[in-house]
Amino acid sequence: MIRTVQRLEFENIFPDEEPKDATYYLSKVSSSTLLGVIGFTTTDPQPNFDNFITDPDVSWDIIQRVTKYGKENEIPEKPEVISREASLRLAEIILANRTDLLDGNTNNHVTDDELNILKAFLIINKEVNEKQNFGDAQDNIDRMAEMLITMSFSSADIGIYSHTDLEFGKLVYATLTKFEYLLAFLASKTEYDYLQNALCITFKVSDIEELRKQVKLLFAMLLRLKLNNSYKFSLEDPDNLKFLKSLASAEIEESADFTNLKNYPIYEIDENTFSIIDYFFAVDKFFKSVRFIMKDAYNKYHKLGPKDGSFFGFYNTEFSEEFLMKKVLDEVFHWKYMVKRQIADTRDNEPDYYVRHGNKIYLFENKDILVAAGIKSSSDIAEIKKLLKKKFLKDDTRAVGIGQLIKSIEQIVENKFPYDDYVNQKKNLTIYPILLVSDRIFEIPGMNYILNQWYLELVKEKLADKYNRNLIRDLTFIDMDTLIYWLPHLKTKDGNLRKIIEEHHRGMNFQKKINTPDLKKAHEEANMYFHHNLSPISNRFEKYRFPRKLMVEKFRDVLKD
Repeated sequence: MIRTVQRLEFENIFPDEEPKDATYYLSKVSSSTLLGVIGFTTTDPQPNFDNFITDPDVSWDIIQRVTKYGKENEIPEKPEVISREASLRLAEIILANRTDLLDGNTNNHVTDDELNILKAFLIINKEVNEKQNFGDAQDNIDRMAEMLITMSFSSADIGIYSHTDLEFGKLVYATLTKFEYLLAFLASKTEYDYLQNALCITFKVSDIEELRKQVKLLFAMLLRLKLNNSYKFSLEDPDNLKFLKSLASAEIEESADFTNLKNYPIYEIDENTFSIIDYFFAVDKFFKSVRFIMKDAYNKYHKLGPKDGSFFGFYNTEFSEEFLMKKVLDEVFHWKYMVKRQIADTRDNEPDYYVRHGNKIYLFENKDILVAAGIKSSSDIAEIKKLLKKKFLKDDTRAVGIGQLIKSIEQIVENKFPYDDYVNQKKNLTIYPILLVSDRIFEIPGMNYILNQWYLELVKEKLADKYNRNLIRDLTFIDMDTLIYWLPHLKTKDGNLRKIIEEHHRGMNFQKKINTPDLKKAHEEANMYFHHNLSPISNRFEKYRFPRKLMVEKFRDVLKD
């Protein structure tokens, strides 16, 4: 269900008080509370305005203030104080101002601590709220799609749902799978040894096998801590300590998109004690972030400047497309009777992955793209749509992603497809165009809907009267993590992926006439209708239960119990 909740701001609760910046209020908080709140904000559930303050008189005053504000402004849902994005911003401010806020701190009053932390959150909430620009779409469902993308895009990599345990479990399994593929890729050629060495040096391990072991131990501990709703842990083993300290930094600078927190997602409390800053960042460090470690090593090895981006061309083609994507999709489509693309005299518009099962064709284009921190954190739908069109539709005059898929569809419809002679003799082929992305931040409500609108507009324009919706299916937009997570199911029957895709398409095209005089009921029905249309494909397979034994198997070689 799509649910929009207002983030409370300082002026909403304290309208007669002159607001200061967040650092001012944090400077009045004890150092123990400041350090504790960094980890505490990773737990669930988080306090709200009605249970934030332990002093009953102060708490009652806050509740009355919010109640008055809600009535005067007809706020339909109970507003909130703490969001994950605001919590990370708070942690970033504390760690970036360590000298001023922590060193020599003599504050020691519980109620003052709580009230000042509350006020700091309210100040940060205004900063977060003001960034949002929801665009100017007029059609209701287009408007809702853009709003959902705007609200979700900046925080999609820290979990977009209220309860993130399932999301986190999926991320751990998928990331560990991808990390193991990355290590296998680096071991496939001796010429990549320098990249392995760079990873070992960065994470303070003796060799790649030790790195694999330490990552697995870390992920197992993160799962246990999150399931126990905890965030603090201690270590004694010297190798474990060296590895963990490579993920922590005493020096953090404020940055767009929490870049420095992503680089150092663990906080070192003392010599043996650590706190989680963000669970998702800690896991992402070993796939999304390691590419930047390898980029620096690649540029140094090839004597390139620090800003040279040649590495990403190498990484996206050689690893992301030719290694990772191919191995995962080969598992999905492992049946010998399925036809893969044949070798042709040309590579013009060659699909990234092609498979035919009888008269059903699956066309894949793989996109492993980086999103600039400024755009990702902008919450500006105009900037986000501009990025999406450049990365997934057309880059200047060059067709990319959707444009490439449509070119392949044209070739098949015209019986001029060079990668499968069979299709050049047929007219009744069903085509499933699939855009596969490496980053899960795109797997958010509204994204597939918006991209499908652009796809339909272009494919109808290109094919004209040759467009047949029954044969040329809607665009499917899916992330690699979801494919990996679903693999146990997808590879058991040859039609399992197709069934999920078709269910997803029915959901995107679902139409419901709302006919009730009850405005509240009409609003609820419209909300359900929008939710059904705009859900990503990862939400369509709700009955799926990931086999727990596979998760256990991932860690069996490093855990004794």
